[in-house]
Amino acid sequence: MLVNNNAYTLDRFEGDYAIFLKRPDETDQLLIHRAKIDVPVNEGDIVQILDDGENYQITVLQEQTEAQKEKVQNLLDRLKNQKN
Repeated sequence: MLVNNNAYTLDRFEGDYAIFLKRPDETDQLLIHRAKIDVPVNEGDIVQILDDGENYQITVLQEQTEAQKEKVQNLLDRLKNQKN
């Protein structure tokens, strides 16, 4: 039985833990030990995390991740162009 089904952004790694921020407001944190992560994840990835109370099933949401990275890059480009 699934207890939790949410989208998170991988904010960073600190020591042996991955720090995920709950979307969309990214104020709530979820810490997961690296040993419990069985898929390759990178900082900035948007993932779906299923928590059954004992284990986590993490799925990288590729389309959402790419869309977010493109949005951030476009914002950075606009800011860079404003300075010139």
